[in-house]
Amino acid sequence: MNFEKVLLFLYGKVFALLGFPMMAWLWYQKAGTAFAVLVLGLPLIYGYVVPGIGTNILKQWRFRDSWVVGDYYIHHGFIYASGLSLALYFGFVPGQTGDMWDIIANLVRMACIIGFAGWWHDLIAIRQGMMEVYNRAWKEGAAPEVIVTKYAPLCFSLFGAIYGGMAVWGYEALVRQGNVSALWWLFPLGLMLMTIATAAPLLDKRY
Repeated sequence: MNFEKVLLFLYGKVFALLGFPMMAWLWYQKAGTAFAVLVLGLPLIYGYVVPGIGTNILKQWRFRDSWVVGDYYIHHGFIYASGLSLALYFGFVPGQTGDMWDIIANLVRMACIIGFAGWWHDLIAIRQGMMEVYNRAWKEGAAPEVIVTKYAPLCFSLFGAIYGGMAVWGYEALVRQGNVSALWWLFPLGLMLMTIATAAPLLDKRY
């Protein structure tokens, strides 16, 4: 097992499972139960539903590794929940209520962190033969760097900005206002926007 495969194993399997309860506890301590439910629940649900459709139904990509059901991981939601909540823990800074610059700063930070992390993860996963993405570049036999560049910068950056935006919105509603019932609209809105971010590259005919 080479260094890149070790990193994928540590992130995708070890941290995905051990990191979930750790991040749940950290977010509970930092911002309370409702906010912890939001920032871990959104990527947990998304990580099962959207990649499940993308791999097993639409056949846009697949994972070639152990611990898979069909074409994606049995613990896929936990990979997303642990990884994204960790990125948010370091990238999200609650600002003053309604301060536009604080909001923009959070969106930009999360877009950069998740944009880079997502690109890096998919690059080494494709390079190691553990993931296949069936876009035009793949069909043309392009290198992993080319395949990933066709979707990762746009997809993961948008995804990170949306996740950061939902955290800003959720912090205001759930923590500052104490409106726990806001979870009922934060979840469907967040899932819808995160799904749109994933589908964005598919709108480009060059994908």
